Amino acid sequence: MIQIEIETTYMEGDVNVYVLAGDPVTLIDSGIPGQASLKQLQAGLAKHGLTLHDLQQIIVTHMHDDHCGGVADIQRHVDIPIYVHEQARRQLAYGKAVHEQSESFFDSFIERCGAADIFQRRQPYRPKEWRHVRYVKDGDTVMAGGAELKVLYVPGHSQSDICLWNERTGDAFVGDYLLEHISANAFITPPDQEQEEREKPLIQLRESLRKTYDLSFRTIYPGHGTAYCGHRRVIDKRFTEQMERCERIYEHLRENPHSVYELSHALFPFLQGRSIFLGLSEIQGHLDLLEEQARAAFQMVGKVAHYRAI
Repeated sequence: MIQIEIETTYMEGDVNVYVLAGDPVTLIDSGIPGQASLKQLQAGLAKHGLTLHDLQQIIVTHMHDDHCGGVADIQRHVDIPIYVHEQARRQLAYGKAVHEQSESFFDSFIERCGAADIFQRRQPYRPKEWRHVRYVKDGDTVMAGGAELKVLYVPGHSQSDICLWNERTGDAFVGDYLLEHISANAFITPPDQEQEEREKPLIQLRESLRKTYDLSFRTIYPGHGTAYCGHRRVIDKRFTEQMERCERIYEHLRENPHSVYELSHALFPFLQGRSIFLGLSEIQGHLDLLEEQARAAFQMVGKVAHYRAI
């Protein structure tokens, strides 16, 4: 298995896609939608004597546009299957209906945070017209680049995150789940149709980090940044950062009750525009953790949740 790293650029930075040369030739992630990203991918392939027509399949690490947005553009050139976690099934099958339900949830969440007068998140609907989708789940194996990769379901950053682990070599393709220099946001997401309440993504992420801590990862190939070794060092750092942030939030709560937005603005006053949602997700995740530890509770004041220390 020969690994080829290709970097594509978008407005918020660079995203890595990987080509595993071997049978079947496999692309891990696709970059963002649009012709500019597609041309970058084609140029990266050409440096290694490959074209889009050499690709035999795509594996998507998670359903965020910077990682899966280019799938439809690639499939217009090559009719190849797409592997993605089964959590994406409903989004792909009932795209517009799920989008509208999600937007309604986010409106309510932002109002609950106390940010309805400050921030509007509404996103346009962009259909994902994918063909030949094959869904995978935790523990499955997928042949890619002449090697067998084990699928590890690691939700938290999104509800569709997977790692792809070569148990023989220790190589792990982790998407945004385990970046070396930054902690990927544990995004608040709507509940599935059969759920009454949303997931608690930071708590999920911590469980996912524990799940891979003792595995024999060797080289980590992330969705952003360079490859690295030493995943336990990174996981330990994330746990420390999370506890430190919980303590900062707790100190604010000891003084007075606060809404999620008030806490976000206190900790991240530089966030503007759509980036405000990052702060709301980050604060809500840590409040979920403080609630789990029985250190915080909330009371609804109208439609806004006010958290206090206990």
